[in-house]
This record gives sequence, structure tokens and C-alpha cells, in this order.
Amino acid sequence: MREETTGNNPTPLARRFLAKCKENGFQVAYTPSYNDLLSVLSEWSTGWGVGKIVLGGVSAGLAERLRGALSVQSPCEVLGEADLEKLGDLRAGSLGVFRARAGVAETGGLVIIDDWKANLASLIPEYSVGLLKESEVLPDYWELSSLIRKSRPAGLAIISGPSSTSDIELTHVVGVHGPVACGCVVAGFELDE
Repeated sequence: MREETTGNNPTPLARRFLAKCKENGFQVAYTPSYNDLLSVLSEWSTGWGVGKIVLGGVSAGLAERLRGALSVQSPCEVLGEADLEKLGDLRAGSLGVFRARAGVAETGGLVIIDDWKANLASLIPEYSVGLLKESEVLPDYWELSSLIRKSRPAGLAIISGPSSTSDIELTHVVGVHGPVACGCVVAGFELDE
């Protein structure tokens, strides 16, 4: 059951999804236009002190537009095969912007399906932001399982917030196994040009 975009306001399902993401520790935003998306990404990357932006799993058209607009602020790269050899260089002070293929409103999870570039951009950089279209927000895991059965992916990742863990003394540590901060942007416009 997919809801139609409602212009400048998110659908109730998208609002529920963003509220759950916020509970999980994500920075959240709804962007009805490309310019709003740029504003959000610029604001978050400035606030996080990002020195480099890494794009993974976004369409060529969106990557070109983001690179052109955001590279004024920080160098902007699209992940490629050669980047597998320099994963350590992708961590410190970088922002990974990745394309999620679904969002689960029930849990606030961003879903990556069969995309190693999106996986790397979501897990390796110090900060990450997932992008998805409003129509890709699913109400629950039942809908996600239906999508999985149809697409039969070889790989799937669900990001539910910034990386965190606690030791036996319950000392909470953020960012050990992934990003120290995450963002989620639901777009009310076509992302894949």
C-alpha cells in the first residue's frame, strides 16, 4: 500500500516513518524539492564539520547535481571500484550520502537492496545520510517482505540509526562500528534522474 505524494507536506505514513527515525537517533527532514534537499545536506554537513562527501548508490544524474552543488563546500566523490582499496581514507570527517530503496515506518529503518556502493556510503564514513522517495516508505516488515520476495536480492541492509554499543559496564559508545551520526531525508520529488 503506497501513498501518493502530497506536495509540500509528507503523507501520514512518511510522517510516521520520520518520527520513528528521529526516535532512533537520526536527523530527519522532508524535502519537497531538490533545492530543499541541498539546503538540508549543506546544513547537516556544516554542523557535523564534514570535510569530504562520498556518494554511493545514487543515480548518475543526482550524483552530478549533488557534486556540482555541494563540492563548493566540501570535495564530493562518487564511490567506484578503486575506493575499495582506500576504505580507511573514507572514514574521518566524511559524509556518506546513499540511496535507500525503502523505509519501514514500523521501525524507522532505511533499507538498502543489492547495492555495495550504498552499503559503503552508509557504513564507512563518520556521518551518513540516506535518501529515499516518499513513495518508497512502507508501513511494516510485511510490505518489505513482499518487496524482497519480488526482487529476490542477493544482499540487504537495514540501517536503524547511528552505530552504538555498550560494554559489560553499560558504558555507551557511539560510532565504533559505523557512523557517529545519521540523517534520513524523505524526498517528495523524483530522486533518480
